[in-house]
Amino acid sequence: MKEKSNISYPLFDSFKDKLRPKHSQTQMALSQVNVFSRLSWQEIKIVESAVHIRTYTPNEPIFQQGDPGSGMYIIIEGRVGIYLDIPNHEPKLLSELGEGDFFGEIALLDASPRTAAATAMENCTIIGFYRPDLMDILKVKPIVGGKILLSLSEVLATRLRSTNSELVKVSRLLEETTETQTNE
Repeated sequence: MKEKSNISYPLFDSFKDKLRPKHSQTQMALSQVNVFSRLSWQEIKIVESAVHIRTYTPNEPIFQQGDPGSGMYIIIEGRVGIYLDIPNHEPKLLSELGEGDFFGEIALLDASPRTAAATAMENCTIIGFYRPDLMDILKVKPIVGGKILLSLSEVLATRLRSTNSELVKVSRLLEETTETQTNE
């Protein structure tokens, strides 16, 4: 029986270390999300220890419209549809999200009912980051939690401005349509 050699090859060993990924798939996914953009890699590791990885099959609900908000989701793999349930009609697809997209972030701030439904459109791997996880980080690492809240505020402000801009466009279009119909 041949004994294992303990010979070291320093050049190869240092090269081998460089081939090893420095950051996990979860860390990489978190680092790409605006809500975590202010965090260092060390702080992202703190968040990674608090998140939950979930898998979903096609047509499996992630949450339903009206469910209490519990947290945000980040898509690692797959596609998710965001749907608006309209009584007596088929659900309306509002948005199709893919790898790196995130949704449901308002639920980090309050537990108000979800305003839309989220459903896996194909096999998905998704990171869940929930309000209690954020509260724990705020207690244990308040600077990290503060950075997350500041970035979350910026994301929500950007989305609110975009929504306001779209409402102005729709309002003008409605006014033009009403004026045209009145003049006919």
